[in-house]
Amino acid sequence: MTDTFHWPHAEAFYQRVERLNLHGLHFQHVALCERRAWMYLHKVNFAQWYARVQTGTALHETSYQRDHSVRGLLGLAPDRIDWEQRIVYENKGTGGAVEASSQQTAFYALMLSISTGQVWRAYTHVLRSRRKREVVLDAARLQALWEAALRLEVLAVQDEVPDAERIALCDSCSLAAFCGFD
Repeated sequence: MTDTFHWPHAEAFYQRVERLNLHGLHFQHVALCERRAWMYLHKVNFAQWYARVQTGTALHETSYQRDHSVRGLLGLAPDRIDWEQRIVYENKGTGGAVEASSQQTAFYALMLSISTGQVWRAYTHVLRSRRKREVVLDAARLQALWEAALRLEVLAVQDEVPDAERIALCDSCSLAAFCGFD
């Protein structure tokens, strides 16, 4: 991999993200559940009432201080950035929902790569195990982010709440009561 970032969809991806005001959690949510993504796009959020989310937030806030260098990065809120090594880190409480967490972390690296013209690397840091896992911005990941952005664009203009299928993560979702999966 070279230091210079090239991706034919870079400008179109960036423009879609800007137009729809997307950020990392949108990409995490759409990888988990389209209903959850739709709710988030339409500013419906029950997380503040859900004790498990509050516990995870507390773990997140007490484990590592948020990197102050990320302030002012519109749409980007990774937990830490190593500007010299061009590495972005996102903290997660547990190692679950690997693909969804990876999509969020990869989104940050992609946006920084597009914005700087340099290749960025991404790591998800799992707080409970104190391990990190690399999220590679390869062709498959770029395609997955492209497809997620297209899906988010459709969901953004969709009037009806999408159907949701019960999945393993429903038990820990702040929307479980709304969906009837509690």
